[in-house]
Amino acid sequence: MKKLTLILSFIFITLIATAQEPFKNREGLIITPEKGEMSIGFDAVPFLKFVGNLIHSDNDAPNSNFTVENPMTITSNYMLKDNVAFRSKIRLGLGVVKTDTLVPRIGSTNPNETVSNETKVNTSNITLGGGLQKWRGKGRVRGFYGGEILFSIGTEKTTLTYGNPLSSENQSTRTKSIKPGNTFGFHFKGFIGVEYFFAAKSSLSAEFGWGPQLQTRSRSKVETESWNGSSAASESQDGGKSSTFMFDNDNAGGSLNLNFYF
Repeated sequence: MKKLTLILSFIFITLIATAQEPFKNREGLIITPEKGEMSIGFDAVPFLKFVGNLIHSDNDAPNSNFTVENPMTITSNYMLKDNVAFRSKIRLGLGVVKTDTLVPRIGSTNPNETVSNETKVNTSNITLGGGLQKWRGKGRVRGFYGGEILFSIGTEKTTLTYGNPLSSENQSTRTKSIKPGNTFGFHFKGFIGVEYFFAAKSSLSAEFGWGPQLQTRSRSKVETESWNGSSAASESQDGGKSSTFMFDNDNAGGSLNLNFYF
């Protein structure tokens, strides 16, 4: 019921407002965005918690995932007009993590001689999105609405390298690589929200989106190797694939974003 009331309030604000005009503070400075300006936005909740911790004498540092609905994704608006913006989202995440473990060398007469087993994890997380956003209203509080399309791609592969080769003395079966399967996401949504300009070119905004979402994962693959009596032999096994389709609210818990225009 509370969620429905909030959504209806957003709709009410955008419907009753007829136009947007630049809003100035007492010093005559325009605090709302103007044509040609752009913004950067991210999740405001960690910073609000940090301020609260300072008040309560806690020592927690700020910690942000940039946005609640799209973790580690930076948002930006480019103002085409004073009340219309091209809205974009981007995340380009590439990572490599290596871990070495020392183990005894098989067949060595020196009990202290070791070799290294290496585990390497390669990941990528890419999100790209774009759309249009329009504001309506006057004063510090503005309603906004619009639509956007989001694409996301994620990959992961774990590669294991062993210091001791397979042999008649080392006839184990072991994993060489693991691929959970690549993910692909598509989201087309309409959104509606409220933005409050608490200072010049600085605001807090909250929104809800609704529309179709598609998430797919390709087949996983695990490669192993074992000793076949005369040499090392590799074998791979494929896993299943999956897909999810939804037509629903994309942000059931709500979010609060901090935006800066310049």
